[in-house]
Amino acid sequence: FSGELLGVVATNALELGIDIGDLDVTIHVGVPPTVASIWQQAGRAGRRGRASAAVLVAMDAPLEQHFCRHPEEFFARTLEARVPDVTNE
Repeated sequence: FSGELLGVVATNALELGIDIGDLDVTIHVGVPPTVASIWQQAGRAGRRGRASAAVLVAMDAPLEQHFCRHPEEFFARTLEARVPDVTNE
């Protein structure tokens, strides 16, 4: 690591497949509504075989806190599933 990181600030529009180039890290504020969204957004970094990192900063919403404590539950969901469980079981 050279001590320098290249970054960009963006809305969730970043998940639309825009190839920005040499991003090293993505920082996500709040849990996205779908697993596909987080993979798309995180995938903007580490292009061209470069190493990268994705950091998720949870807000204080109970569901976001739950998924930060149990990330395996978030990432075990299918790509089409929504994060909230509307049946609340």
